[in-house]
Amino acid sequence: MMKVVFTLMLIILVSSVGFSQSMAKSGQWGIQTSLGVASSPVAGANTVGFKFLASEDFAIRFEAGLASISPPGGGGSTTGFEVGAGFEYHLAGGLGNVSPYLGLQAGFGGGSVPGGGTTPTSISVVGVFGGEYFFSSNFSWAGEIGLGFNSTGASGVTTTSIGTGSATLIATWYIN
Repeated sequence: MMKVVFTLMLIILVSSVGFSQSMAKSGQWGIQTSLGVASSPVAGANTVGFKFLASEDFAIRFEAGLASISPPGGGGSTTGFEVGAGFEYHLAGGLGNVSPYLGLQAGFGGGSVPGGGTTPTSISVVGVFGGEYFFSSNFSWAGEIGLGFNSTGASGVTTTSIGTGSATLIATWYIN
C-alpha cells in the first residue's frame, strides 16, 4: 500500500511542474488536511492542522487526528487520537513551483479498545522528505514520506520500531 501512495505522490508532483504559479510567502498561515498511511496501530495518519511560514524556507506545523473503527456485524469500536508538531526546511533548487523539503515531526497518540482493555499509547519522532507544489500563493498540494522511531505500548507490552513510518498527501489552504 505504501508503494502505491508513494508512486501516486511522485506522479502528481512530477506531472504538475508545468502548471507553475506563485508560492506562499513568509508570515502566511495555512490550514492543512492530510491523508496517508502510517505504521502506528493507534490512529491513522488522517489529520487536520495549521502551518505557519516563519520564513521563505522554514515552516512550523501542528496537527491533530481522530479515528474510529467499528467492525461489521456489531461489537465495540476502537477509537484513536493523535497530536503532533514539526517543522519543514524548504530546499533551494525546486522545479517550477515544486518546493522540496526536509523536516522533523514528533507525535503522541492514544486510543480506546472494546471491552475496557488497556488503552494503547504511541510516541513517535519522524524525519520527513517531501515536495510541496503551489497551485497559487493560497493553495498547495504536498507529498511526503517519513523515516523514524515509533514506540507503542499497551497491557505492559511495548513495541518499538525504526524505519519507514509514513507516506502522506497534504493539502494546504493559506488564509492570509
